[in-house]
Formats: sequence, structure tokens, C-alpha cells
Amino acid sequence: MEDVFNLNETPASSFLADTKKTDDGLLRPKLEEGKDGKRELVIRILPNLQRDGKIGPTAIEKHIHYANFKNNPELQGYFDCLKNTNIGKECPLCKTYWALTNSKNPTDNDKAKLISRSTKYYAYAYVVEDKQKPENEGKIFIFPFGYKIFQKIKMKAESTRRPVKVEDLIHGANLNLVIQEIGGYYNYDASEFESPEPIEINGKRLKVEEDGSISKAEKARVMEFLQSREYDLEGFMPQDWTAETYDKADKIISLLSGGSYTGTSSSAPTTEQRTAPLTSSNVFDDEDDEDDEPVAEDPKKKARASKVETEEAEQQTVNTARKKAAAFFEDDED
Repeated sequence: MEDVFNLNETPASSFLADTKKTDDGLLRPKLEEGKDGKRELVIRILPNLQRDGKIGPTAIEKHIHYANFKNNPELQGYFDCLKNTNIGKECPLCKTYWALTNSKNPTDNDKAKLISRSTKYYAYAYVVEDKQKPENEGKIFIFPFGYKIFQKIKMKAESTRRPVKVEDLIHGANLNLVIQEIGGYYNYDASEFESPEPIEINGKRLKVEEDGSISKAEKARVMEFLQSREYDLEGFMPQDWTAETYDKADKIISLLSGGSYTGTSSSAPTTEQRTAPLTSSNVFDDEDDEDDEPVAEDPKKKARASKVETEEAEQQTVNTARKKAAAFFEDDED
């Protein structure tokens, strides 16, 4: 039992410690941590060994919206798309995004970019080497990545010559992660997977016998390491919106569509708390597209929408012609 009369060696004052906002287990290599405009490190994507001993999907796929309202921070941030398979609901932000994107008004098209949807993936990653931030070496993080890294993983797995599951502990491969700034955005094109080899944990390579077997002791060592992570992938699964999130999304949609917001929320900031008035003039003057590939619209839906627009235009032309004809004959009768 710990000595309640001596709190020096206890976690009693741990609540006073500085906790960074980004202390969530995510691997976030920043360009400013690098050298000569380049951030480099070597990581190994790991299999998803769950706490119950089962193997789950290596990565979680998550569609997200990013509300890019820099002048109104109370609206800015990420929203899990409600169309994610584990939620399966209609997403009002998606509906608004495509309505603005398909509009013939260029201003609407610009507004759509403020809530664009992209796809993120999350997987366990072990930092094999990081000379620019050595304190990360030997640790397991949650690695968020986008379209480009996903494509590199997919190309390795689907190679017709020598397919490689990069997360495989024996036949997988390390990833030389290289980040550069191109056109004002993070770029990962220079990142490459190394040749396949057994994983190396804290300087000790996984020992595989000549017949391909692994000793019980070696398996236990690796299993213990995989379970030593501090955060779990399940914590990054898409989440349904709370009442507060729905309220925030309603404000964004009303602003983008030019409507009026009528909802109420106890968490809504007061006028004094806002850094700028909630008006379209100061919201739409800045934009910042994400590096990830946006999710493409269903071409069938787009084709149907185009067909409907064409039919409506044709019907409008017919109605106009009928009115003119009716007016002509009415004048003739007079």
C-alpha cells in the first residue's frame, strides 16, 4: 500500500502536468523537425493484434470532412462523415458539399471546398529510426495516412511480380517516410518501402529458423512488444455525432447555403467569444485544400443529376412555348 502521508512518489499531482493537445498517440512528423526542407524517418506498419489476441484489419478507413473556417475557430475542425460504414447514416455535410460542388455558380463551388471530404487511414506503426526526433525511436504510434501512402501500400500488396504485405512481421517491409513541401502542402511522393525482411525490434531482428519456424520465446517477445502500445486503433473508429456536433454542422450548413440558423446549443459560443462575426464575407476569404485525395462523387448519381437538370430545362422550354402560344391565340381572339 502506498504511503498516503508521503505523496512525493505517488501520481497525486499528475493532474498538474502539462499535457499537450496532440498527446493522443498519433504519429505526426512535422516538416519543421527536419533538415533542408525534408523530414525523414523509417517506420514499420504493424499488424493489428487486438487486446483479445485476434487479428483485425491492419488499417481503419475513415471518411472525414474538414471545416476550414480559420476566421471562425468555433466552426473549424474535423467531422467524421456519417456515411462511414459503421455509422451508415445520411450525412448533411456530404449533401451540402455536393450541392455546392454541382452548382453552376463559381462562388458555390468555392464554398464547397470549405467542407471537402477526404479519406484517412489509421494503422499501428513502429518507429524504427528517427534521427531528427530520436525520442520516438522504439515506440508504437497510431499512424494516420492519406491517399498517396495508401496507394504505395496497395501497389506492394497487389504486385504481380513480388507481392508484399508490408505489415507482415516476417516478410513485410520498412517504410522510408519522406515529407517535403511542394506547392505549399506536405508531399509524400519520395517515400518508399525497403526490401522485405523480418521486423527488427529495439535493435534485435525477429529470429526465423531455416525451416521458417519461430520459437515460442521469440513469439512471446514480439507479442509482448505489440501489446505494449499505449493507444488502440479502436479509439479512432468513425464516431456518430453528438448533439453538439449536429448543432455545429447546422450552423455551417446554414452559413454555406445562405440560410438562417435557428438551432440552439448550450455550448454555442457567445458573440464576445467569437474572434470574428459569423458572416460570409469573413469566412470565405481563405481556403486551404488538404493533401489527401477527395472522395469522388458517384458517377451514376452525377449522371442522374445531369439528366434531371436536362429534363427540367427541356420541360421549362416546353412550358414557355405553351405560354407564348396561349398568349398568341388569346390576342388573336381579341
